Amino acid sequence: MTTTGTNRYPAPDIAALFAEPGPGSAYRYDWALFADWCAALDTAPLPADPVALARFLDAHPARRTTQRRRVAAINWVHTAGGHSPPGSSRAIRDILSTRARRRDQRSELARGVMSGLPTTGWPGGLFGRRDALLLVLSCTVDLTPTAVGRLQRSDLTYDGNTVLIGAGHDRPLHPIPEDPRGCPVAVYLRWARLQAFFDRYPSNRALARSLTEARPVTDDSVVSYRTLPALREDRDGPLLPSFDQWGHLAAPRRDSRGLSGKSVAAIVTAHLAGTAASRRARSMHLDNWGSVVEEVDAELHAAKPDSVGDDDYVELTAEELAARYDAGIAHKHTDAQNLRDLTDTFDDIDRKTDDILRRTEELLAQMSDPTTD
Repeated sequence: MTTTGTNRYPAPDIAALFAEPGPGSAYRYDWALFADWCAALDTAPLPADPVALARFLDAHPARRTTQRRRVAAINWVHTAGGHSPPGSSRAIRDILSTRARRRDQRSELARGVMSGLPTTGWPGGLFGRRDALLLVLSCTVDLTPTAVGRLQRSDLTYDGNTVLIGAGHDRPLHPIPEDPRGCPVAVYLRWARLQAFFDRYPSNRALARSLTEARPVTDDSVVSYRTLPALREDRDGPLLPSFDQWGHLAAPRRDSRGLSGKSVAAIVTAHLAGTAASRRARSMHLDNWGSVVEEVDAELHAAKPDSVGDDDYVELTAEELAARYDAGIAHKHTDAQNLRDLTDTFDDIDRKTDDILRRTEELLAQMSDPTTD
């Protein structure tokens, strides 16, 4: 007998069930998770009450397929042990069906929001393309905000038809050619091609030029499902990096992080609630150069990787010089923003210095006053 708190119940001997060939090996982890949760709450896992199972599912949110597998595992152990499966009750089926309906509703709402997000203009096109992918990953794929923020560019692969989300998620995105605005594959490609363009021209001026000249996506647009250029290892980084309100995008680094889970949740919630801030178009002084983002992948496919040694002379074009200049300006802007945070510190030092001087003067005045003992 095994005693747990004030309740006494025979310890379920299910080791033999998991050792036998069959579904037991696939259900081992899910049953262990449920049994540990029951032990922590001083509740018998076998037989389990349907209400306890409902509380377990609520305490461990996951995708619908994961929740169904957990219920199947718990039902399987109960049936093998001669007990009535708690997951067969109508209440549990209603819980799973309700959550599925809510996810479908979120996905449908997100598709409506995506159709109104800008894909062109500066910086609206930048925010619009990024936020559309946020909505796909959060509402269509149903990833948690933290998981969305942790995705790296290399975690997503595209074979010309399907986008596979790796990093332990193993979730595919399938194309919907008849819906160019909300097609999840098209949404991903619009953002990935923007990042590929920034790899080639790390300049906000070039990025703004490309987004300004890009063709807006409409219901009649024909989506290009051409594959992306190979991602160089040194260009890997967060799939969804953060940038300020002016659209300054940090250069990608392998060890840098993307948006925080809190930021992802706030952005998605604002869009679904219709309270997201609109981005006012900004005009920039642009030279007559740069490529449209939708067409840059063709140029990148044709380009060969540079193989220039440290001692070789490199002749830069006017475009490359301008790109490097803008990259330096962007870094200086970031440094200036960081220095602004020191203003409060210096003000506090000035106040403390003035206070010390005041008290010193008062002390000297008292020492020089003959009436003072």
